[in-house]
Amino acid sequence: MNYDYLSKIRAQVALYSSKKSSNLLSGSFRSIYRGRSLDFDDLREYTFGDNVKDIDWKASSKTGKTLIRRYIAEKKHNILFVCDGGSRMLADTPEGVSKMDIAITTLGTIAFLIDRHGDDFALMHSIDKGFDFTYFRSGNVHFENVMNRYAETIKLEPKYTIPEILDYVTENIRRNMVIFVITDMAGVRGMDEKLLKKLTYNNDVMIINIDDAYLHGENVYDVESGRYADSLFLHSNILYRAELRNREKHMQEMEEIFKRYKVGMTTIRNEDEIVDNIVELFERHRYENIG
Repeated sequence: MNYDYLSKIRAQVALYSSKKSSNLLSGSFRSIYRGRSLDFDDLREYTFGDNVKDIDWKASSKTGKTLIRRYIAEKKHNILFVCDGGSRMLADTPEGVSKMDIAITTLGTIAFLIDRHGDDFALMHSIDKGFDFTYFRSGNVHFENVMNRYAETIKLEPKYTIPEILDYVTENIRRNMVIFVITDMAGVRGMDEKLLKKLTYNNDVMIINIDDAYLHGENVYDVESGRYADSLFLHSNILYRAELRNREKHMQEMEEIFKRYKVGMTTIRNEDEIVDNIVELFERHRYENIG
């Protein structure tokens, strides 16, 4: 794999962890167990190595078996990454940073944190021939496989859009999941209420929006059309303000829809923002879904 990505991820996480709690994911995904208490989940039979303090003596006396209380933190989550690709990911953010680099580093950062937390994760994305899916696993080998798969195929023009991938997920993956969608404005705007209603019925959903560069400045290249933008438009403050208003309008509309379905979203423009924005997204999502 490209160890530049890995070393960058480790350095960013280490820097954050030195300033904050090292257990960044603790309690972040409890909302997928709706209707249960925040801590206690269920009972299971005692096995060697369990903490005797967790034994539920009352339940044990009724069943004749030694039972311990199991807490939500002990359960593994199933984390699914749904990632965008194609020519749009070859463009830049407003900060002049490659969207492709941010997408790969964002996937790697969340997967790195999840793997440290002991959760299983999988990658689902579309390539030119259809869907590419990895099984739910954990561990360093799986982490490197997921990173390699995405880095090697992100430039391929996808056969299916992000909404089409998510619709396929709702119909074909039968398990409770935490779904991270790594996409851009086009992917965000493609999600409608019908899709979100199905998607959030049994799953937590969080969206990482990788921001697009504006049609304003010097030598703006349109990766979808394969040509430079007309210089007539590049220095027009009127058109720039209109583009800004249009973006804000669409994002506000989407944020209102996401709020109704308890979908968290963050926007990333620079690699320096990745860890802070991801952790802030975890924390905001947790507090908005408690109860």
